[in-house]
Amino acid sequence: MASRVYVIELSPAVGKRRDPRLPWVYVGSTGRRIATRFEQHKSGYKSSGIVKRHWLRLRPDLYEDLKAFPGSKTALAGEQARARELARCGFVAHCDGTSYGHDTMRSDWTEWDAARLEPVRNHLDAAIVELHNCCFRAPSADELAHLLYGTRAFWVEELLDQQDPPPSFGLFPHVQLGVLRERVQALQPASAAAG
Repeated sequence: MASRVYVIELSPAVGKRRDPRLPWVYVGSTGRRIATRFEQHKSGYKSSGIVKRHWLRLRPDLYEDLKAFPGSKTALAGEQARARELARCGFVAHCDGTSYGHDTMRSDWTEWDAARLEPVRNHLDAAIVELHNCCFRAPSADELAHLLYGTRAFWVEELLDQQDPPPSFGLFPHVQLGVLRERVQALQPASAAAG
């Protein structure tokens, strides 16, 4: 039976973050549909306690690039590999009883470059359009890139409701800011037309 790896974002209450922009995540695998397995986690069925108490949302931008694994043993190895990769770019990734990255210093991180982002770029493109459409005024490419990156600065309140920011605000703090800026510039006419 083929198994798929998935990633669930966890609430801030789960533990101390390495960077306030980067959440803890849970990495698992399932032979079921991922949405079905997520619902099972939420209801507590065969759920890790950390997920049952702290689930927020699925993060397909962090797993959709992975193909199905032939069996649970290879899927477990895939889970662990993805958890280690996420830890290398700043997340604390909980997987199979281990929290990867909670003891790593900021200087050890490697943010995703354009090549690593490419397989899930459609999620970034959707976030760019969503953020552009949610802004109080048309943001510059640099401002929009910083919003995707999760920059917290005084000027952010000029663009977004800080009490209820859109889900895409700060969704890509694990990607190089320059890569985000380049993608925003490439899509700017399309996102401006959508607004």
